[in-house]
Amino acid sequence: SEEDKRTKTEKSSKKKKEKKKREQKKGKRDE
Repeated sequence: SEEDKRTKTEKSSKKKKEKKKREQKKGKRDE
């Protein structure tokens, strides 16, 4: 359904954002 699709998209975009944040933190530590 449309609602399911929206939830899935929001969840995956949230995961991507969190992953980016983690990678940025890692990068800062390496500097």
